[in-house]
Amino acid sequence: MNKSLPSHAQVVIIGGGIHGCSVAYHLAKAGWKDVILLERKVLTSGTTWHAAGLVGQLQGSHATTAFASYGVELMQEIEAETGQNPGFRQSGSISIAVNEERLAELKRKADFASLFGIEAHYLETAEIAERWPLMNADGVLGGIHMPSDGSANPIDLTQALAKGARMYGATIREGIKVEEVLTEGGKVTGVRTDEGTITADVVVNCGGMWARELGRKNGVAVPLHACEHYYLVTEPIPDLPSDLPVLRSYCDGTYWKEDAGKLLFGFAHFHAKAWAKDGIPESFEFDSLPFVEDDVMEVLELSMNRVPILQETGIRTFFNGPESYSHDGRFTLGVAPDLKGYYVLAGVNSTGIQSGPGAGKALADWIMAGHPPMDLAEMDPARIEDWQSRDPYLRERCPETLVLTYAMHWPGRQRTSARGLRRTPFYHAMKAKGAVYAEAQGWERPGWFAPEGVTPEYDYSFFRPGWFDHAQAEQKAAREGVAMIDYSMLGKLIVEGPDALNFLQRICTNDIDVPVGRVVYSLMLNERGGIESDVTVARHGADSFMVMSSISHTRRDRDHLQRHVLGAEDLRLRDATSGYAVLSVAGPKSRDLLAAVSDLDLSDADFPFNSLQHFHIGHAPVFAQRLSYTGEVGWEIFITPDFAEHVFETLWLAGEPLGLQLVGGEALNALRIEKGFLHWGHDMSYTEAPHQVGLGFVCKPNKAIPFIGRDAFVSRKANGKGPFLCHVKLQDAGPLLHHNEPVLKDGEVAGYVASGAYAYAQGSAIGTCFINTDDRAAIPDGTYAVMVEGQAIPATVSLRPFSKTQLSNS
Repeated sequence: MNKSLPSHAQVVIIGGGIHGCSVAYHLAKAGWKDVILLERKVLTSGTTWHAAGLVGQLQGSHATTAFASYGVELMQEIEAETGQNPGFRQSGSISIAVNEERLAELKRKADFASLFGIEAHYLETAEIAERWPLMNADGVLGGIHMPSDGSANPIDLTQALAKGARMYGATIREGIKVEEVLTEGGKVTGVRTDEGTITADVVVNCGGMWARELGRKNGVAVPLHACEHYYLVTEPIPDLPSDLPVLRSYCDGTYWKEDAGKLLFGFAHFHAKAWAKDGIPESFEFDSLPFVEDDVMEVLELSMNRVPILQETGIRTFFNGPESYSHDGRFTLGVAPDLKGYYVLAGVNSTGIQSGPGAGKALADWIMAGHPPMDLAEMDPARIEDWQSRDPYLRERCPETLVLTYAMHWPGRQRTSARGLRRTPFYHAMKAKGAVYAEAQGWERPGWFAPEGVTPEYDYSFFRPGWFDHAQAEQKAAREGVAMIDYSMLGKLIVEGPDALNFLQRICTNDIDVPVGRVVYSLMLNERGGIESDVTVARHGADSFMVMSSISHTRRDRDHLQRHVLGAEDLRLRDATSGYAVLSVAGPKSRDLLAAVSDLDLSDADFPFNSLQHFHIGHAPVFAQRLSYTGEVGWEIFITPDFAEHVFETLWLAGEPLGLQLVGGEALNALRIEKGFLHWGHDMSYTEAPHQVGLGFVCKPNKAIPFIGRDAFVSRKANGKGPFLCHVKLQDAGPLLHHNEPVLKDGEVAGYVASGAYAYAQGSAIGTCFINTDDRAAIPDGTYAVMVEGQAIPATVSLRPFSKTQLSNS
């Protein structure tokens, strides 16, 4: 018989899988005793119990790799702490390549490992065959070996965390279903269960594949969907080595691990299926799904070819179980943007066992500190638009995440499912002129333009893709002629009202009290002096401003602004993103183009940098801001959607004699890096202070209205701690930079590339990079290089960008 529930808890955790137990363990170990975890059935009975238990430390980002690396540390220590063995075996892992592109990817992963001190080294085919004698080595070009990887028992590891949580004072109750999270005034107040109500200050949704439906009840978007996932276990294999490393053959879509004298092998499906489209059965507990041979036959044949002993060995277990996958392949971890005290950890895409301990610790640290303990922006619940949390979208998009798990992790790889959702007014006109579209937050955005006779399709490579030369030509047009870019998906937030100016002075670091018709670049900081966002603010009237944001975090910026409106302030916020189409014209001939379609005086004196004016193009009323993300002379032209095509046609006809070139995002990224223009999420985030990235000049601490984070900004700047953002250029014209490549000084890791691209004007790859140094005033003396696919490529590191023209010419 269950004991009665407590009437109150400091923290209620919903879900008894590895994530919920990890959060409970880390909170309790840190001294938070009033913590209760509620599990609807039995611990691990959702998806944790049937995980394959692979533990691979090297993941796709800094945060997820840190999670997995911490997990290995915890698994090595938790038995001594709790007496519960997590079943961790550090057998190592080997990943193999059967083509040159995969080999390049694996070598880049090994380079990435060096940033974390994780051992990873290249193996020749013969060495792999020696370590994995059951493997058919035909076609294997080589691979990487990570000795500290391995596998764990998912149930034992979760029970170890649960036991530790109880030891430190947390309560864990099974057989309790949370029916609703209770809220009042935009804040959680507790939970209602099938056995009573618990009031609480904090509620944590670790509901696994139930997390989406639970969050939806409170308007909290958790974009995940359960998908069918298969693995098989053989009959015992005589003399099977017990110390076999985990073997991954991404191109075969399969992994193998030794499992008590048997082989367990699982699949990254080429064709995945969403499960429980009509809802998860109430009775679900340790359930498996029907095994459909046709779903895995293609991968099974590849598996049997790669490990031929499977052709003569019986299969003991045919298993199909549901696992949660997210819409973008990233976790959802953090606080709900519109509901104080509501935290989420879900949607981890088959990496729950290796990431669970670290992800749970990160969320526990966030709850205790009141802010993220590290850069977790990629997982922020505020990145999610409402339409991305709807089941019809998730049923299309989430299975693709499963398919891509073992697919090539190409730079800039585009999704193919649920496309064409948000189109700017220029979509069809640009498509007719060869636009090849990429996607950002559902927006279709030209990535590059295919010349006549070239197939308008993305292809991918770690080397030079088929569109490489076309994107270089687009860069050339922006630097030497005139370019036109679709900026319509730029976030546009209107702030207006009697208190709009004072509000923005408090939110923004720069001085927003400028004359009407001026434009200001600014940061928005948090109380810790970290950069929450960078924005451009245009003053359209005494009490009317437009705040412009990057595509990827418009919703996040809107939430940030809304969250900081004081009760007595008289102002209004509205999202006008879809209310204006925007065309950027940039380059040395952009002034000639605008002069041909308007009667403006475009001189520096009459239309200076960072100003805006209203005028007409053709018959259309527009306004334009003189600035450009390319770093060249340029204007951003704002047009209501009804006149958009007319303006496009007018500009195109006037631009043809000038050699007007349409430019996509691939070229724009290189242009902005070359000029030293930063991108939030790559070159800065809420962990970095302005002085670290060279943006202290847009912070005005002596404003009459102090900006949020001013004191922390001043303090952090005085302390002068790094790492610092610099600029890097390869001295070899061949290799490419994407991001996360290690930067070496005198042969030792000194930092990493934050953003990378190939710059036409430089004739080589360039990037921004964070360098570990205590002085941004000077680059430390030494010989610099960047690791690219295992090779140290000589490089130049500079405090200034490598553009050949001055930023003052913008």
